[in-house]
Amino acid sequence: MAHAEAAAHVESPLAASYDEWCVTPSLRARLACAWTARLGAQGERHVQRIIPDGCIDLLFTEGELIIAGPDTESVELEVAPNRSFVGVRFRAGQAATVLGVPASQLRDQRIDALDVLGARACELSDRLAAVANPWAAAALMQDTMASWVQRAPAADALVAHAIAELSRPRADWSLATLAARLGVSERQLRRRFLHAVGYGPKLLERVLRLRRFIQAAAARQPHGLARLAADAGYADQPHLTRECRELTALTPAQLLGYPVTAA
Repeated sequence: MAHAEAAAHVESPLAASYDEWCVTPSLRARLACAWTARLGAQGERHVQRIIPDGCIDLLFTEGELIIAGPDTESVELEVAPNRSFVGVRFRAGQAATVLGVPASQLRDQRIDALDVLGARACELSDRLAAVANPWAAAALMQDTMASWVQRAPAADALVAHAIAELSRPRADWSLATLAARLGVSERQLRRRFLHAVGYGPKLLERVLRLRRFIQAAAARQPHGLARLAADAGYADQPHLTRECRELTALTPAQLLGYPVTAA
């Protein structure tokens, strides 16, 4: 099985844990990471908030293979103790050709992978159910993705170029200007984004800007929210506050130190 380099580890007060690994170099254009999560055996049922990141996850838990996302706003998931998850995370715009379904059909959904992947999901689920531990399962999922990616059509290169432009610090594109830069019509750009990403470029721009703020805020540097807002590309602190409320239902202050995940 492929080996993965540990990239992140987060533990919660409920003795839960979350670990990420960098995938092998051949998969890094497609996948942000492989990951495992374990909810502690102690404690009450609690709510886990998932922040939008533009990504689509394929995850396995309690014998079920699930496709998650892309989310257009934060999602509150009620979770019970003593439960394990393992998954891989596709970068924005990279899942549709591998999974064989437009990303727009997965938007804001948690879908049984059998309904989308058919026999592929059944085979992978059976193999994952027989694996001894979550880390071995993560390696198995990575090996399987390598096989699926090899047989899949290439991702949309124009969308990938557009995402790179939207990811730049202080990016603030109008749809018309971005389309003109890429040499396509606004309608074509939006259509291709819906297929590859799941929603339009302006929403992805907002999601990426939010991630820049969360990443900067996680560093806990001695800067106020106004400085963090400017560095992330917001017009001002009220702009940051509105966007945080709309995308996460949280205030900027509540996002200070929020865990940063690969995307």
